[in-house]
Amino acid sequence: MLTIAVCDDNPQFDKLLAGKLRQLCAYSLPDRIVCQVEHPFHSADEVLHYLSVRSIHILFLDIDMPEVSGFKLAETLKDRYPETIIIFVSAYDNFVYSSFEYSPFRFLRKSHLEEELTVTFQKVIEKCILDDETMTFQTTEGEVILRLRDILYIEGDKNYFVIHSITTDYRCRGTMTAAEEMTAKYDFFRIHSAYIVNLEQIDRIDDTGIVRMKNGNALEISRRKVAAFRDAYMQFTRRRFAR
Repeated sequence: MLTIAVCDDNPQFDKLLAGKLRQLCAYSLPDRIVCQVEHPFHSADEVLHYLSVRSIHILFLDIDMPEVSGFKLAETLKDRYPETIIIFVSAYDNFVYSSFEYSPFRFLRKSHLEEELTVTFQKVIEKCILDDETMTFQTTEGEVILRLRDILYIEGDKNYFVIHSITTDYRCRGTMTAAEEMTAKYDFFRIHSAYIVNLEQIDRIDDTGIVRMKNGNALEISRRKVAAFRDAYMQFTRRRFAR
């Protein structure tokens, strides 16, 4: 079951948004998906207290809150509860660019709630479905089934490739070309002859041509791949923020 929550210090707005989300859960979900919209939270402390005992899969988070801002809470969630999908909600359009640093799924404008909420809800549910998508690999230790979202990057090693996941590494016999073909239809990109990265697991791209992954690893982008990679990553980002 998916747990959905709203955190906003405006009690009128959070009640409105939570009500609309309950309607969408009731009428716009695939049959196999069950969701629950929690009672709205009004502060970062309330969210963190809840997360200490239960999970939140999707959080609609206001940016402009007193004491602890939505950005500050998102930073904490990124470190402590990275599984929580964040959708920033704000009355200020200019926050959209600042929000990229915190890797939200989307940015929802309060002034355009009627136009944007349904599409945002549909897209985040699609993401939740895709996040459970798996791939089977034949490793040197036997067959493993990995969620695509858990793969950070794949690294070539002569006649082998190593799958670096969020928990451990898996060594597979095969070429990087074969690994590239296996992941081609998903959000992966070969940035170097030695590296295939999961675009979802990128933390940032440095001006020096280095990709920083969410686990802290730094990977070099091949010079001949820079333009194509930046274009692919921009398209990926636009898909996430498309309205």
